[in-house]
Amino acid sequence: MKRNIFYMLSFMLVFTSCTKWLEEENRTRYSADYIYSTEGGLKLAVNALYTLLRNYGTDDAAVLALERATDLAVTNGGTGNYFGVYDPNNLRSSSSQVAFMWQTMYNIIGKANEIIYAGEQLPDTDALRATIAEAKCFRAHAYFILYRTYDRIWLNTTPTTWQNVDESKTYRAASSAEVFDLLYQDLDYAIVNLPWQSTETGRFNQATARHIKAMAALWIKDWDEALDQVDEIDRSGYYELVDLDAVFRGADLNHKEALMVQQWSRNPGGNLSTGTPLGNYFGAYFIASYRQEIGGTAEYACSYENWGYTYGRCLPSPYLFSLYDQRKDNRYHSYYIHQYQNTTDQPIAYGSVTVQPGAYFPLYKNGVKNRLVYPGSTKLGDIWSRNNPAETRSYKDFILYRLAETYIIGAEAALMTGDQTLAKRYFNKTWQRAGNEEFTGTLTIKDIMDEQARELAFEGHSERWYFLKRLGVLIQQVTNYAGDPEIASSLGGRTSLPANPHFIRWPIPETEIINMGAENFPQNPGYD
Repeated sequence: MKRNIFYMLSFMLVFTSCTKWLEEENRTRYSADYIYSTEGGLKLAVNALYTLLRNYGTDDAAVLALERATDLAVTNGGTGNYFGVYDPNNLRSSSSQVAFMWQTMYNIIGKANEIIYAGEQLPDTDALRATIAEAKCFRAHAYFILYRTYDRIWLNTTPTTWQNVDESKTYRAASSAEVFDLLYQDLDYAIVNLPWQSTETGRFNQATARHIKAMAALWIKDWDEALDQVDEIDRSGYYELVDLDAVFRGADLNHKEALMVQQWSRNPGGNLSTGTPLGNYFGAYFIASYRQEIGGTAEYACSYENWGYTYGRCLPSPYLFSLYDQRKDNRYHSYYIHQYQNTTDQPIAYGSVTVQPGAYFPLYKNGVKNRLVYPGSTKLGDIWSRNNPAETRSYKDFILYRLAETYIIGAEAALMTGDQTLAKRYFNKTWQRAGNEEFTGTLTIKDIMDEQARELAFEGHSERWYFLKRLGVLIQQVTNYAGDPEIASSLGGRTSLPANPHFIRWPIPETEIINMGAENFPQNPGYD
């Protein structure tokens, strides 16, 4: 799938179902009739959804916003930093990140609705059902993100057509039951109609649908359903945990632990431009900006030894590191960089000391902890796809869902049913893979929380924030552990979140409130 040319980018940019648009000059060789009235056309339309979802990753602030805002992060400047410290002066309904997530996900949902409806009008085939199933996975994926972030969402499964484009719509917040009924229906359809592994890498498959359904089941305490889905994935024979050092090492991450991998490459890149493919900034966010201490030009200062060009926006907290047994748990070293090297051939003055060529910068500079050489997470780090260490963008694949998370879901669900034996079996999958001795004691929810942090921190899709919110402990964990006590600017969330408990959900974008009508869809409580 990496090499499908542009994934019908022009379709995503200019194509709608409205006749007023269809009367315009067709700038591609695909007509509207072909897209929505043929099996092959609908497959192209689904391909375009993959591009649209990948384009979401090109907005750095939107991706980082919730990653910054947990107990595991030291948030460190840059656009959208106010999410990490829950700044009440900026966390508002007018925020561009709030609008970007909402609008992108509803754009995906709208296109998915059109594909599903059109597919249901065509002669039934296995291939067509698979295409519809992918569209339903996109819809479920997008609605699940929206629900977990905003709490109150508009649920719509009606496609936009030329017949109804001008009709008024009835807006209201869907109930939780309505949201999860739709998620279950869409994912059940996908489970039946998708293979365990697609012949094209990067596509939704049965394992991904089962995994998302297990995640959704935890939100409504449907423990048995979550366990059923985890068990099916575990017994499928298609997936297994890989060596710890192989999980994130490499540009191509389509290995046996990955249930779904977002494909990145210089062709097709990742943005919606057909002329200038752009990668993502994932490789730069989570590793400290060491280059500023080395100085000189970016080319001079950056090195593959230090993971190339970096921004240092979101870094691991002392609390996170306290959760590892640093003598045994290999994740402490495999998932992080702890020191940065002077890779030049000259000594570098560093406060009161000098760092010789080949030596490492101390964390403290003149007795003060230095954020420029702070430890970083290398999970999304990229020394493989960049042309040189100073290149800012990355084309390394991005894992959306992986088996390690499936097992942690299983451990929690089993614990909640009172099955200690099964809970420990799933828990020990990731725990022992990391080099720890088998856990044989009584498993608790605190053990699950800590293992979720150790295994899944900083993977770029905000699962820690959603996890803590679902358990009802987000405010408690942020209050006690967010940031670094030695870096005052990273601690704002410890007081701002408990003072503004409505921040556990995002505001509805103000433009959407205007469009829907505040009398129909009021703003989330606590926001202007």
